[in-house]
Amino acid sequence: MTKFQIGDRVTVKDATSMFHTRTQAFIRGHTGVVVEHRPEWVIPEDEAWGRVDDGRTEPFYVVRFQQTDLWPRYTGYEIDTLETECSERWLEPAGEADT
Repeated sequence: MTKFQIGDRVTVKDATSMFHTRTQAFIRGHTGVVVEHRPEWVIPEDEAWGRVDDGRTEPFYVVRFQQTDLWPRYTGYEIDTLETECSERWLEPAGEADT
């Protein structure tokens, strides 16, 4: 069972990582919408050390962000979006202030 459903607003945790992670720094602290579920996979920190067969797993999600939210000086169209994959532990439900 997944923690988040398609259409849920989520915020990427604004945390640092001492190890490899697929969570780009420019999305941390920003709010987006879950648009796709991905199957459970080995977490990036274990995958980086070659632990694909015995590493820890968790669900991943594709999250869509408005580019104007990510980059305040973005000069493209208001409707432009960016989609990226995030592991479940990097996400939390968006708060009322994030809507």
